[in-house]
Amino acid sequence: MIDDLLTCLQMPSEARRITFINGELSAMPGLQPDLAHPLQDGDRVAFFHLQAMWPFQYRFGIAMGDELSKEMGARKDQGLRHAYESE
Repeated sequence: MIDDLLTCLQMPSEARRITFINGELSAMPGLQPDLAHPLQDGDRVAFFHLQAMWPFQYRFGIAMGDELSKEMGARKDQGLRHAYESE
């Protein structure tokens, strides 16, 4: 699981800005529903630090993991904001 990987790396979940699993977006600031995502041998995981920028326009049509897609769809703002603050 992503949570196990973060523990192994001694990295708090809040220290990551954007996460990709096998090329699919799985977490963003304020939306980190991927902690229980199971990992398999050969999976590729990319954590981007809090200073990493990701242009707003790339959010539309990006491949997302199931957990993030469901979480964004359930939110009133659909997860699309210009700035993220601690919730």
